[in-house]
Order: sequence, then structure tokens, then C-alpha cells
Amino acid sequence: MNKKKKIQWVAAGILLCFLLFGCSGEKSMTVKSKVKLTLWHYWDIPRNQKQLNSLINQFNESQDCIEIKTVYIPDEDFKKKLALAMAEGNTPDLALVDSSDFRFFHGMQPFVELTDQIPELSFYMEQAIEPCEIDNKIYGQPFGVNCTAMFYNKRILEAAGCTPPQNWEEFKEVVEKVSTRERNAFAIAALQTEESMYSFLPILWSMGGEVTEINGEQSRKAFQMLGEMAEEGSLSRQSISLTLSDVTNQFVKGNIAIMFNNAMQIDCIREQAPNMEFGVCPIPGETCQVSVLGGEILAVTDQENQEEAIKFLRFLADKHRMESYLDGMGLIAPRVDVMEQQFQGDEWKEVFMKILPSARLREMSEEWPQISLEISSALSQVIAGDEEIESILENAEINIEKIREEQP
Repeated sequence: MNKKKKIQWVAAGILLCFLLFGCSGEKSMTVKSKVKLTLWHYWDIPRNQKQLNSLINQFNESQDCIEIKTVYIPDEDFKKKLALAMAEGNTPDLALVDSSDFRFFHGMQPFVELTDQIPELSFYMEQAIEPCEIDNKIYGQPFGVNCTAMFYNKRILEAAGCTPPQNWEEFKEVVEKVSTRERNAFAIAALQTEESMYSFLPILWSMGGEVTEINGEQSRKAFQMLGEMAEEGSLSRQSISLTLSDVTNQFVKGNIAIMFNNAMQIDCIREQAPNMEFGVCPIPGETCQVSVLGGEILAVTDQENQEEAIKFLRFLADKHRMESYLDGMGLIAPRVDVMEQQFQGDEWKEVFMKILPSARLREMSEEWPQISLEISSALSQVIAGDEEIESILENAEINIEKIREEQP
């Protein structure tokens, strides 16, 4: 072979290798795209937002097939936006909804059944599962449970010669003594969201009132007490525009001495006011002390990425993983075997574990969100002092009856 032909053969070989390995290289560079999921939530506590995002990042990094991102929607807009998305067939893949709203949303567009999809649900508390169990089938996974208690500023109460009140008569005496021109003793979340029910129902129930008899004598007492306190200045009228987080901020600043709130706020107080001396105890009562059982439920919507969304729920349901994230969020674990080990050595978070057995579920019905808005509207009107309480409650009773009559 002459020199010229030899060079041609070498060049051809190089070109062939380039084509073969070049194609192979392109093939090896092909990356399978991840399934992208969206999760909607309404948590406004920065610490809990951070923890939720951390959990999602852990999940995203634990595998290479699914990627989840969160979308925060303020609580006062959340129901409306999710209901609208359901009506338009444009729901997120996952939604973190309040336990009392679950059946309302499920009635609009059924969530994916999880009964046999997540074995860990058999370890969950009955009270946590009840809101998302319909016809003996489970359609949601509880994320965490909480209940309401009374927080008080120790220094302010002690300076006024007061101790934490045990009943409503003592409560009215304490807030009267603690109030000053510069400070209302008490504030309650009374913005027209579900949080207002979380704060108000313990008062209503402990006085013998019920939602089903909102204009009854016992129920009227609860509204009258708050109306009188607002008129006297011991209850901040600003309450009608406050969320639970807003109330906590007022408490931290020393603008109020008492609030009704949950364990999720404890670490917020410690972070924002590390030198603050505060305590936690049951909400006052007459014949009994009662609390509201609350919490959030993760639901999978009827979309094409159901299987991927359920994998994320299994990730969260793991016992050891749950032990690692709920304490820091101030949430009580829905799993009994995790709950039994929680908050050990934390004086104030442990109080909530003692209160939990006396906590009541809110009404679990499709019409509850509308009823809740009627009651919170009545609460706001009473605190604002714009009308007579009798007239406010008569209208609320009529509107609630209409809501129930409209249901099939």
C-alpha cells in the first residue's frame, strides 16, 4: 500500500471512530426529564414554610424521577383559589388543606383514595384520620395535629397581681386588671378565615354553646363576653383583621398579655423574644375546659401524576422521618407511635399533649366552610360593635339554616 492510500485509510478510520463514539456520547448525555408536581399550602409561619421546603428538597434529592415545588397562598384566599381551580379542572397535584375543609373540597372534586396505597396509615390516630375518611375509605393523609391553649405573659400578669385564670369570671377580672391605655389585655384571631373558629369555638363550647344553636342562650353568652370586653377595651378591636400569626406578633411585642393559640407558635416566640417569660395552660372554662382539634391534611388530586404524588406521601409517613420534623414545627404527630415520644423535656409543648384528649373536632361536613364564614362574620361584627348582638346572631342563624337547606 502506498503512502497516499495509507493516509486515506487512517483518515477514514478516524472519521468512523468519531461518528461511532460521537453518537454514543450523545446517547449517554440524554437525561430523562423529571415529573414535576406542584403542592399548594397556606402556612404563613416562616419556620414551618422552611421546614416544609426542606422536606420537599429531601424528597427531590432522594430520587431522580420526581420534582415537587410549593406554592404559598394566603389563608384568606386559599379556599377560594383551590375551589376555583377545581371548578376549572386546573388543580395542583397536591394540596395541604385544613382538616375542617377537607370534605368540602372532596365534595367538589373527589381526591384520590389512599386506603390501600399507604400502609403506614394504619398507625395513625383515629381523630386524625376521621376528617378524611368517607364511607370507610381514606382520601387524605394527615400531616400533623394541633389544638388550642392559652398563652400568657408572666411578667405582665404578675405585675398586675394576677395568676392564669381558670374560668371565665376569673378571665374577665384578669383582662380588666391587665389592660392599660397603651395595651389591650387580649386579642383573638377574628379575621374571616378558619383560624377564627380555632380561637372562638373553645369559648363557645365551654359556655355550653353549639354551632347548631348559634342564637341560643348559651351561645349568646360567648359573643356577649367578647363584645363587652371589646367595649371596655380589654379585647383589641384590631382582632377582626388578625390571623393567628398576627396575634403572636402582638403577643411578642407586649401589646397583649393573653392569646389563644397553638404549639406551632412556641418556637416563633422563642426566636423573636428569647428573654420573654411566658406560660401555657388550658383555655378557661365553666364546667369544663375544652380545646379545638385541628391540623392539616395532604390530598392528592385526580391528575395524571397520582402515583408520583403518592410516593411523596409515603416518604412523609415514614416513622423515623416523621420523628425528625414534626417537633420543630410544633405539630403533634398523627402517628400514635411517634406522638407518644414527642416534646419530652419541653415544658410548654408538653402542655398541648395533656390538652389533646379534651380537644373536639369541628363539624365535618361539606357545608362547614360556609357555616364557618357566617360565624366568623358574626364574631367580627360583635367585636367591631357595629350592631346589637341579638340582631347579629339572628341573621347568622337564618343564614346558617339556608346553607343547610341548600345541601342535597
